[in-house]
Amino acid sequence: MNIYCDDGSTNVKLAWFEGDELQTRVSANSFRHGWKVAEFSAATFNYQVGTLKYTWDSVSRDAIPTTNVEYQYGDLNLLAVHHALLNSGLEPQPVSLTVTLPLSEYYDGDCQRNEENIRRKRENLMRELVLNKGRAFTVTDVKVMPESLPAAFSRLAELKPGPAETTLIIDLGGTTLDAGVIVGQFDDISAVHGNPSVGVSQVTPRSCRRAAGGRQRNQRAYCRHGHPQPQ
Repeated sequence: MNIYCDDGSTNVKLAWFEGDELQTRVSANSFRHGWKVAEFSAATFNYQVGTLKYTWDSVSRDAIPTTNVEYQYGDLNLLAVHHALLNSGLEPQPVSLTVTLPLSEYYDGDCQRNEENIRRKRENLMRELVLNKGRAFTVTDVKVMPESLPAAFSRLAELKPGPAETTLIIDLGGTTLDAGVIVGQFDDISAVHGNPSVGVSQVTPRSCRRAAGGRQRNQRAYCRHGHPQPQ
């Protein structure tokens, strides 16, 4: 069975076909070290990768950060993909995966395929993972694609741009910002750019701090001018 997997640092998005019908699922990433009690929940996912034990925990303060580029090649990426599969509604079975890498990882500084990173990604997802008291999926093959650019295929097929027209694709993810310029209906890729240090996980906290600072300044101004303090 072929499953398409956008395994981002904050969420994993799955897609597959059942007959002619497209199915999709989204799974959030939230893992911590160790296992948790399983007796009182039907949805406990305790995993082991090599000698290390992990569990999925949506509320733990000890959740391991995944908003970094190295996530793509380590245990947490393997956990995230398998956890999404186990929550897809499909029975555990052998599957072939099509996964993604950020543009800054998929291409090198000369805009060529970074074969080393692609190899690392494939080998990471081919590793064995054990689900305590349960069956896991078996990954038989992994194909790696660049993020963001393939998302334009269907839209470009509808728009039918001419060979002299270009389309700018921008993907602001949880950890990275990807951008690419596509010529015509994928006749060529004119440019790609990936920034591994700009993502929603970096932008959101800064925006919240800026907004909180603005509220505090407004409150102080209101106290001074709207309701003068007694002398």
